[in-house]
Amino acid sequence: MIEHFSHGYTTLPVAFLVSMTGSALGLLLARHARRHDRPARRALWLLVAAFAIGGTGIWVMHFVAMLGFTVRDVRILYDPWTTALSALIAVAVVACGLFAIGLGRYSPLRLAAAGTLTGIGVAAMHYTGKAAVSAELEFGYRIGYVVASVAVAIGAATTALWLSWRLQRAASMWLAAAVMAVAVNLMHYTGMLGVRTTGTAAEAPHGVDAVDLVFPMAILTAIVLLFLVFTVVMVPTDEELRADEHLTTLQRRTTDRPVAGRKPPRY
Repeated sequence: MIEHFSHGYTTLPVAFLVSMTGSALGLLLARHARRHDRPARRALWLLVAAFAIGGTGIWVMHFVAMLGFTVRDVRILYDPWTTALSALIAVAVVACGLFAIGLGRYSPLRLAAAGTLTGIGVAAMHYTGKAAVSAELEFGYRIGYVVASVAVAIGAATTALWLSWRLQRAASMWLAAAVMAVAVNLMHYTGMLGVRTTGTAAEAPHGVDAVDLVFPMAILTAIVLLFLVFTVVMVPTDEELRADEHLTTLQRRTTDRPVAGRKPPRY
């Protein structure tokens, strides 16, 4: 019997909070990327935003949710390299989508194309991560759930890209991040509900237990989140940028103003 919440429903709120935090940080970083006119500088900030959204908001959420996946009386192992590959896919496809929106000229058609490709990539990340599972049983998927999960992934990716381009206020970004987290969780569990066992595996299980991956993943996630939070905190706000610009203007005017009673030098 397949279970998706073997540790109770604890994994569900944890996965949601991780996804919302990563999505919010990514939206804040994408907002800062829009301030830069130079493509190289903008691309750098969009890449950091991709790590936040794709790495933390999507892939770490997937990893946390997979901790609750078990089959009764069956040992579940994970291939570390395939698991790492799924993480790279998540970051890469989100980065491609952000580059398409943030570096080119925005249009609804470009948004739809980027959202579709990114959504398919997010779904590929999900099923690549699922392919990392090794057990004594073989797993299959119900095609209806697969199609539904891909559709949800496309909708979530398109929404994320649109929000990364449009939103300006930090408060609205956290609300948008909650919506994105709901969509990402919905995509994951829609795909997982379609999982079924199809028979006995031809090869012996290989890999490591999910519990063995928890500690290194928790350390890595904490380091990445601290880096992202530090980056967001250190980024100046719009008010600070305007204040600095105003101060610079005042200093320039003071420097250029001639002093009363002093004649300009003759040459």
